[in-house]
Amino acid sequence: MNKSESELEVNILYKREAMIKSGILRGLLHTETLKLSRELDQLIYESQKRKQRTSSRKTM
Repeated sequence: MNKSESELEVNILYKREAMIKSGILRGLLHTETLKLSRELDQLIYESQKRKQRTSSRKTM
């Protein structure tokens, strides 16, 4: 895992924590909670894309 991948993983952890806190404090359907959820989804998608690229390079 390179530096940018580990930074992405840390960002995912922080975003997930922020989303959970927002859900508890504001509710699951609050606009801020939903915004954080979308941002988390994007980070997870990016992480999976990077892992898939790395994995496909190893099999070549």
